[in-house]
Amino acid sequence: MKKTLIQNGNIVLEDQVIQGDLLIENGKIAQISDSPIDTDGCEVIQAAGKMILPGMIDTHAHLSDPGPYNYREDWLCASKSAASGGITTIVDMPLPSISVLDKERFDMKREVAEAHSVVDFALWGGACPKNIDKIEELDEAGCVGYKSFMCFATDEYPQMTDGYMVEALKKLHRSDSLLAVHAENAEVAQMGCDRLSAEHCEDYARFDEARPWWVELEAIRRATFFAKTLDARMMVCHMTIPEGGAYLKQLKNEGARVYVETCPHYLIFDHSILNDKKSFAKCTPPFRNRERVDELWSYVKDGTIDVIGTDHGPFTDEEKVMKNDFWKEYCGFGCNDVVMAAMITEGVHKRGLSWNRLASITSGNAARMFQIYPQKGNLLPGADADIQIIDPDCEWVYDGRNSFSKTKSSLGVYQDMKLKGKITDTFVRGIHVYQNGEILSENHGGQLIKPIRKD
Repeated sequence: MKKTLIQNGNIVLEDQVIQGDLLIENGKIAQISDSPIDTDGCEVIQAAGKMILPGMIDTHAHLSDPGPYNYREDWLCASKSAASGGITTIVDMPLPSISVLDKERFDMKREVAEAHSVVDFALWGGACPKNIDKIEELDEAGCVGYKSFMCFATDEYPQMTDGYMVEALKKLHRSDSLLAVHAENAEVAQMGCDRLSAEHCEDYARFDEARPWWVELEAIRRATFFAKTLDARMMVCHMTIPEGGAYLKQLKNEGARVYVETCPHYLIFDHSILNDKKSFAKCTPPFRNRERVDELWSYVKDGTIDVIGTDHGPFTDEEKVMKNDFWKEYCGFGCNDVVMAAMITEGVHKRGLSWNRLASITSGNAARMFQIYPQKGNLLPGADADIQIIDPDCEWVYDGRNSFSKTKSSLGVYQDMKLKGKITDTFVRGIHVYQNGEILSENHGGQLIKPIRKD
């Protein structure tokens, strides 16, 4: 019977922080106490002065494995990178790898992840006009939810138009499953980018103008209107605008079952970084102005924003400039090893975010949203021992060249960022997978986590 005792740490619960011990036994949290726990038969890890949080559940990752793009990222490298950043469960989006539009493709991704991931994982399915009739079989397979693009996507994974969205929501309501939407008005966003490309515009901060805040707000209002009317569950992906926060706060108060996700980079960087980093900082929705970035924090603190996703989706440096036109380059970048440290730096230390709130938006709320609570997302006895230990005062500088990610870059948005707060240890179901810069258990197999659906 393997037992691990984490001693003298600051244990972050939902409503309080207690200084004490945490006992892991057989992969589960067995006991927490503000009094010393007997060390007999235990491996002991000293955590004095450190914070003990539930492992992060990354609600939004784009791994490229399996499929033709796994030279960018694969499950082994992505999960090692995740573990180094305190992430214990990756929730992978259905593209750009083989798009999870049916059970066959779900099984293909599950098999590769089970074989290579060092952390646990869950899978988003895709929802688009091509596969509405496949939702029931994907529900049965274990998808935690379904991703749709209201903006233009790919030929294989086309834009979700309003009529098909309504049909998908009707199906998902029956199982109480979740629809996630990338909320931008397709035509307006595309025409804005095409216009600035035609002008050969070199003021790249104007990406915020090409896909303006109201393009995002219009799509948010339209999608959530459908969800509220049909009493379906919906997550708004990577929201960037306080105008969306104000609207969704009101909608939640009216009883709509909507969840709101943002990403750390939208809480830290403003659109000026685009003129510095150029296409290496390009993502959609785009970075906004400083005023909106600062205002967005109020919706993190008041609970309107439920979860934090990394939107981890690396491209090679060569791919980010291959079209020689900023307005047409790929969107996305790798970042899953730094986002927790970035949230501690910017949120806890700079803006007074509580450790309890940080744990909620990076773990607990996601577990509830995905219907995997209380197995995941907390530090209470009986839960999986998914744990990150953090030195809150450690100062360091991020260098993407040292990442465990398959794509290592010194050109990303977080490069050379001065950080305060560092993950020292990560446990997945009680297995010590990461410690002080080293992966300890590369052969540890991650498990597929399925939601508990209503009958």
